Amino acid sequence: MEFPLVHHLSYSWSGWPMENTFPPEPEPAFLGALRAAWAQDGLGLQHYDWRPAIIQMAFLVEPDVTPILFAGRVKGRLQHALRQAGRPAGFSRKVAVRALGDTISPAVEGYLQKQTARAELADERYRATLKAAAFEDDAVDLSLPAETKSGRYWFNLHLVAVTEDRFRIGKEDFLPKVRAGVFAWTQETGGRLKAFAPMPDHVHVAARGDPERSPRELGEALWRNLNRAAGCRLMSDRVYAGTFSEY
Repeated sequence: MEFPLVHHLSYSWSGWPMENTFPPEPEPAFLGALRAAWAQDGLGLQHYDWRPAIIQMAFLVEPDVTPILFAGRVKGRLQHALRQAGRPAGFSRKVAVRALGDTISPAVEGYLQKQTARAELADERYRATLKAAAFEDDAVDLSLPAETKSGRYWFNLHLVAVTEDRFRIGKEDFLPKVRAGVFAWTQETGGRLKAFAPMPDHVHVAARGDPERSPRELGEALWRNLNRAAGCRLMSDRVYAGTFSEY
């Protein structure tokens, strides 16, 4: 059974011509057929901008789709459809995939910084303990892409894991174990941890994901590493994954 990830995932894709320019923007029926084909891949086309020197498209994406697969399906189906329509176009091997969200990167990072300070806790010492366990890496700049042979990827994820039955993380000395679990998750998945903010009954993580891994895979891996570090089922399978970036 697949991991029941709660998600809101949006990506943009940008492609450039191999040489010269792209053909003129096709008629609506052309894009209609492509929408149906992409939907079978778990990609829901939301917007597009077709210009001679660049094509940009924005999608809502299902959680099993990796950014690498996303880029391949968008480019592959588009190139095939143009060839079938008698308008063949060469695409540059380099593409750009950017995570999008309702919240931009500075807002997400600021949100995590303020979580423990805003926590409504009766015990000020507990609040201080949560704040001390929080983490942020100033060396990780999420505005910069991860470079691969196929292009540039801004795969920024905000993950939230919730404890089983809203159990308070501060009990039974779970807090250092939860922190260790987040770092273990980063090592296992090859991501870049930007920030981690523990709350009494849930955990926030902001990270740059490996574009070869899907959000569902990353969410399940976080859940697994947190429970492994705790030595029990501390976290429920209520994990949220949302994309964000500078746009």
